[in-house]
Amino acid sequence: MICDRLQILLDELNLSQRQFAMKINLDAGYFSKIIRGKVNPPERILLLIENVFHVNKDWLENGQGDIFSNQGISLAKKQVLESIDSLNDEQVHAVSSFIKYLTENSKLQQKK
Repeated sequence: MICDRLQILLDELNLSQRQFAMKINLDAGYFSKIIRGKVNPPERILLLIENVFHVNKDWLENGQGDIFSNQGISLAKKQVLESIDSLNDEQVHAVSSFIKYLTENSKLQQKK
């Protein structure tokens, strides 16, 4: 059932129901009903989940294939971006500087 796969997705993304619902602009109470199997999610909710979290449509709807689609960014990159959301401006600047340092070093090493 879709509700079971959504619970797996929550665990995989390490998100609470409330956090997940907020990321797709959905009422947390309504999402709770979906998770409990009380309400079937409409197609537009499934599309949001597929697009926002890069979830494989076949897996979400039928349980077939991998959880995440090969399109979009990797799970590791997505988790880094989600972590950055919780940082203050000074911390974001520090992370940004570090990323700039890494990319510049990478370019220098590629030239060698």
